[in-house]
Amino acid sequence: MFTTKNLFAIFGKHVIIAFGFLLIASGIVFYLSGQITKITATVSKNQNLATSQIKQTEIVTRMNDEIATIGDNDTIIRHSFIPSNNILEFISTLESLALRNGLIQSFNFPAQVTEGESDTFSILTINYQNSMSTNVSSLVNYLKQFEMLPYFTKIDSLSISSDQADWRVSGAVSYSASLATEATQ
Repeated sequence: MFTTKNLFAIFGKHVIIAFGFLLIASGIVFYLSGQITKITATVSKNQNLATSQIKQTEIVTRMNDEIATIGDNDTIIRHSFIPSNNILEFISTLESLALRNGLIQSFNFPAQVTEGESDTFSILTINYQNSMSTNVSSLVNYLKQFEMLPYFTKIDSLSISSDQADWRVSGAVSYSASLATEATQ
């Protein structure tokens, strides 16, 4: 029949079963929690790797675009630096430029040289002066063509003078300029 002993036995049996289910459920929860943590870490790592790979792909694409943009221009730029021990080609180009514009010019190359460095070679800057007699239209044409020269040269100062009231007809022009060259041994 129904006694206190039976009641405690049935109650104890149910408590032990409930406690067993609670232990099993807790074990499953802890196991699944660990698995969820591992999966979350793996997903996070994979997401970071995917983001990193996307960024690297963008960088590579951008670099390829820049390389395509540069193309052969780096070779052209490299050839714009004439050897410092042979500037005759440059002088010849300036003389033909003056002849095309009907000018007579005289050069002066003082021994003043400035050194510089690029990533691949040493650069020497050679200063020079040029004097000529000309009119305004010939000077403008000369300067336009000077600007298009395939060399790294620039005019540092320009002086125009004339004995007449109107220098546009006839005048003396002199300029100081510099030429960037590749240093040679």
